[in-house]
Amino acid sequence: MGGPDDNFDKQPLTKVTLTRYYWLGATDVTQAQYEDVTGENPSTFKGNELPVETVGWDDAMEFCQKLTKREHGAGRLPEGYAYTLPTEAQWEYACRAGTTGPRYGKLEDIAWYSGNSDQTTHPVCRKQPNAWGLYDMIGNVWQWCFDWHGNYPGGDVSDPTGPSVGSDHICRGGSWGNTAAYCSSDYRDGDDPDVLGHSWAGFRVALAPIR
Repeated sequence: MGGPDDNFDKQPLTKVTLTRYYWLGATDVTQAQYEDVTGENPSTFKGNELPVETVGWDDAMEFCQKLTKREHGAGRLPEGYAYTLPTEAQWEYACRAGTTGPRYGKLEDIAWYSGNSDQTTHPVCRKQPNAWGLYDMIGNVWQWCFDWHGNYPGGDVSDPTGPSVGSDHICRGGSWGNTAAYCSSDYRDGDDPDVLGHSWAGFRVALAPIR
């Protein structure tokens, strides 16, 4: 994890080993999916296939909890697994999809950002996915991660979940309103989990071992 410079908390480079299987949503959670689970749609830009946005970290976690309860009750969850937000390490591993540079493809081809978005979100799956079939890992909306924001530990770590306490939760990927510098596999940002959310803030779910 990390990047070649010391800006934006990208240093020190940290070697991460992920020892437990997890799945990640192929797209950001759409407005149709969010409304199906919660009965609500807080988004600024409306459209069933647009990513849900204007959601805070607390909203995203509440969605995951409701989805887990529904799917567990229907007998559709593996034993010991739950829907949640990906850890920052899980997100970065999935975003990179085996690549080592800042992006998994040409920015114009893989992402909606300030240079091509017309200052709005766009339906999921309209840009090229990464090598593992994940769409919009970069651009469209920022994606909340499970971790509190904090410095990388450096060295070798296994299954990191970030600091035990903090004031901001990690957001990754950049959004429709950001320049190219923010839209990369290694750029990090954070925000208050209690905020109502912004039109740039969305999320995707992970199906992971219960933490």
